[in-house]
Amino acid sequence: MIDPLIRFRSRLSQHERGILDESRMLTSAIRGFVLTVTIAAAASPLKGLKSNYPSSLTVLSRLSCRRAGTRFNSRGIDDDGNVANFVESETVFWHPSGLCFSYVQVRGSVPIFWEQTTGLLPNQQKIQITRSPEATQAAFDKHFEHLEQAYGTVQILNLMSAVKPQEVDLTTRYQHHIQHSPLNQTVGSGGMTDSRLIQSQFDFHAETKGSGGYEAASMVRRLIKERADSFAYLLCDAGHDSQYSGSRLEKSSLQESFVILQQEGIFRTNCLDCLDRTNLIQTIISQMAIELCLSHHSERATADFWMRHSSLWADNGDVSPLSPLS
Repeated sequence: MIDPLIRFRSRLSQHERGILDESRMLTSAIRGFVLTVTIAAAASPLKGLKSNYPSSLTVLSRLSCRRAGTRFNSRGIDDDGNVANFVESETVFWHPSGLCFSYVQVRGSVPIFWEQTTGLLPNQQKIQITRSPEATQAAFDKHFEHLEQAYGTVQILNLMSAVKPQEVDLTTRYQHHIQHSPLNQTVGSGGMTDSRLIQSQFDFHAETKGSGGYEAASMVRRLIKERADSFAYLLCDAGHDSQYSGSRLEKSSLQESFVILQQEGIFRTNCLDCLDRTNLIQTIISQMAIELCLSHHSERATADFWMRHSSLWADNGDVSPLSPLS
């Protein structure tokens, strides 16, 4: 419905666009989660960048309006490649020197055609795959082609059980479609093959059922570290003359910012419901990205900083709009 207005805006000059935006006729809104915490100057992980002003750490998640629905009534994919419970989450760290870090990752339902019946008892809901592999592949390919165009290389991180029969069935079909995806065998320069779609399996429940509990989820780091390092992160700089105003850059400073480094790929994480398991693993991925950025500046964050980071992501997981139960 708003597309004609967006197209109209894109044809305006920068000056005319500014006038239209200031009129507030077009207002962007998301369904999801946004929360920012202030990091005192003394607690900033970028100690080498001197500033008396505080930094800020933000987590924001955008829930897709496509393939919407409640938990058991919206599963899997549609013919256009949209999946249920699809959420794009971004971690942003801003420093008053003008340096800004951003890292994006996504979650979403297993992208095949499947349903789950409701039941009175927990874990008694039956899963049914509703289309054959041949009738599914086209929609599956659309989904990942969109992700690849938007984000680059896609690393699938599947957290479902390797022993629960119904989750095993979903994983088996998932792997079948990955193997048959055009992105899985992309020919690069010199005749070398460069896959743009990679998969990893991490049985969350099996890995965390021991005495270590959820702390053992950090073992996923070894599985994804190489890919996480290669994906990097977004880093931009508005210069050292940036003006501080309420823990954000002034508009004039933002217009003068330049990109130092770009994120080159994305993690697509899923469990069965894309809730608790997924959110905890995404917290770890976010921390790995910040650690990588800090290591490039020969810096390390304090325990207090990571506590704030974990708290943000816990709130992100608890917020009702991101839960398909709501």
